[in-house]
Amino acid sequence: MNRFFIFALSVSLTFLSSAVFAQSSTTFSGQWRGTTQAPDNGKEIQFEVNLSEMNGTWRYFSSGWKANKSPCLGRDFPLTVKTLPNGRWKFQVDGSSVISGCPSFALTLEQTSEQTLSGVFADGRTAALKKQ
Repeated sequence: MNRFFIFALSVSLTFLSSAVFAQSSTTFSGQWRGTTQAPDNGKEIQFEVNLSEMNGTWRYFSSGWKANKSPCLGRDFPLTVKTLPNGRWKFQVDGSSVISGCPSFALTLEQTSEQTLSGVFADGRTAALKKQ
């Protein structure tokens, strides 16, 4: 009887952990909009993230941050999502693979509600994202 109970418990935990992982992955899928500060002048810049599973794109679309001069605005940069300990995630964005001189960076995030994420860049700037 004890062996059956242990077997049933382990099967249940396996299915439960699979369901939790599936939920956390799919919560990222879709379109997100966010804001942060420009690294050179602190002005607000906006961006859009489109995710499918653990990959996607990052696009700056702000009109206030060198909008007419920057070739980096309006371009899709590849993005990967990595799971970190303590319920956090890392967005790794590789802008320089699209256009030389565009930013490549990492953003560490945590989920603040079902529809919002908040994060910090390596230089201390913050970001807030809302699912669309």
